[in-house]
Amino acid sequence: MEEPEVRKRSEEKQRDGSSWILTAAHCLHHSLDPEDPVFHNFYRLTPSDFKIIVGKHWRYRSDGTEQHLVAKHIFLHPLYDPNTFENDVAVVELLKGPVLNDFVMPICLPDRPPEEGAMVIVSGWGKQFLQRFPETLMEIEIPIVDHHTCQKAYAPTKRNVTKDMICAGDKEGGKDACAGDSGGPMVTLDKERGHWYLVGIVSWGDNCGRKDRYGIYSYVYSNMNWIQRVTSMSN
Repeated sequence: MEEPEVRKRSEEKQRDGSSWILTAAHCLHHSLDPEDPVFHNFYRLTPSDFKIIVGKHWRYRSDGTEQHLVAKHIFLHPLYDPNTFENDVAVVELLKGPVLNDFVMPICLPDRPPEEGAMVIVSGWGKQFLQRFPETLMEIEIPIVDHHTCQKAYAPTKRNVTKDMICAGDKEGGKDACAGDSGGPMVTLDKERGHWYLVGIVSWGDNCGRKDRYGIYSYVYSNMNWIQRVTSMSN
């Protein structure tokens, strides 16, 4: 991954942001017992089990731009399966939304599927190929891969790429999300409308950046009905 450029928009006034965060469901529960792989409610994390920090660029040192937020409620998709990663999406309701500024900005939710082959940007603090965690937030730009191609690539692994998943990456590998990126965003710029949209959420894969193994993301558009019911939002 590459370090993203930090762009400032000094003319933008501060305002309160959304009280909702989208992430991967598998980030919000404890590991399952291998002897009993059934997902029980007691595996779920509670709002007091984790921290939410926005406006952060450096991993280990203060930016001076961070905002610490408090989770109020956690909603895991009712059809989430931790064994197959189907419906791997969750919504966190915040006690209070962040202040929007040059370092904290919202993302639009999709009202239509992305174009096949569209370029997307994935960002996170996950491991790099030397298995080190980066000092700063990193990003990659990769193309969306059609569902049939992705299913065919994963056929030898016996793992199913379902309709609520979307794939992205280069056939030759080299660019991918990795351990520590889970729950992070995959976004695309709609040049026609001039807005960034959330396409997917980092979910799973087969190693990192492996040839013929694309990254698998929770498909946000496929889950919009549930997201809207939980948040009472509309497109």
